[in-house]
Amino acid sequence: MAAAAAAQNFTQRGFLEITAAAYPQSAPNDSGRAVGEALFRYEAFYKPAPTLRFAGGIDARTDTHRETERGPALSWWDRERRRPAFALRRLSATYTRGKLTLEAGKQFIRWGKADVLNPTDRFAPRDFLNVVDNDFLGVTAARLTYGGQSNTIDAVFSPRFTPSRIPLLDQRWAALPAGIPITELPPNFPGGPQFGARWNHIGRAAEWSLSF
Repeated sequence: MAAAAAAQNFTQRGFLEITAAAYPQSAPNDSGRAVGEALFRYEAFYKPAPTLRFAGGIDARTDTHRETERGPALSWWDRERRRPAFALRRLSATYTRGKLTLEAGKQFIRWGKADVLNPTDRFAPRDFLNVVDNDFLGVTAARLTYGGQSNTIDAVFSPRFTPSRIPLLDQRWAALPAGIPITELPPNFPGGPQFGARWNHIGRAAEWSLSF
């Protein structure tokens, strides 16, 4: 779904997705063979001036396998072990002037471009509750980008670490050793900020970058 207002200052999009997965066998720690999920996503973009843009998005979801929280709380930081029932997917403001771009708020930052493993994606946590169908999580940060098509410099500051989600221990994607009791403790995520910088170069034959 998509809609636009006059002069293309406001755009919006959204979808409702219902999926089902069936497995021919149960797992040692998971007797379930069928999982149903529902996701509603809505995103809106507003551009009041040529140099300024606002973006926002929200997710509402549920499932039959207890991968999603049942409480009605709205999540901003995405630090829960399970997926929140309601999450602010994105909320940021972007200012652009010439070769300079500044974006602040909850956003998606992609530094890696490989198909499977991206070791340079330092600000791109992912949801691995289902390892077959995983999605990126937004991070709250301020990002400064300067450059053109050939050379770009990025500087990122995030006030609070956003971790990736790993499979739950009572579900099939957690490969537990047989015969060894496992006790799961509450997660202790780092609470401090993180920052980084990257120089990216696109040449005629290759693209490469240096990051810190």
